[in-house]
Amino acid sequence: MITPAVIRQIHEVMTLEPFTVTEDTGLEELMDLFSRRDFNAFPVVDHSGTLQGIVTKLDLLRALRPARGHFAPDLKAFGAGTVQDVMRRGVIAVEPGDPVSVAADLMIETRLRSLPVVERKHGEGPHLVGIVSHGDVLRGLRFDLADAQPHALTGAPRPRPA
Repeated sequence: MITPAVIRQIHEVMTLEPFTVTEDTGLEELMDLFSRRDFNAFPVVDHSGTLQGIVTKLDLLRALRPARGHFAPDLKAFGAGTVQDVMRRGVIAVEPGDPVSVAADLMIETRLRSLPVVERKHGEGPHLVGIVSHGDVLRGLRFDLADAQPHALTGAPRPRPA
């Protein structure tokens, strides 16, 4: 087994300042955001940046899914709905100093595609500082593996990618 010489931390691969929504964002606007941004999830924050939850494409799909025996979703109710009606409040998150492998383990176990990255301050809720996706985690793990494999001729570690 290859042991990486450098263990990347989440802050090295995460997306800073992710696009967010609030609990008051309308579901029609959310659908438009998913179409325009092509993200799988949006963190839900309050006015101070405290993480309140997350909303995914799957959550929106559940809201649009017609009830059994009906052929169409209730578009009138959907049009009046907001993110708070479909979001998940129990959020699995990671911290910037966590190893990338922690995010990988959580994603594998929970089947989540993205994880919010939060900083926790005493007496305050988790403050959103980024988001990490499957692609981010794979990139970090790939760099860790490259660092762990020495050059064939010199035995020296490979230079780190910029």
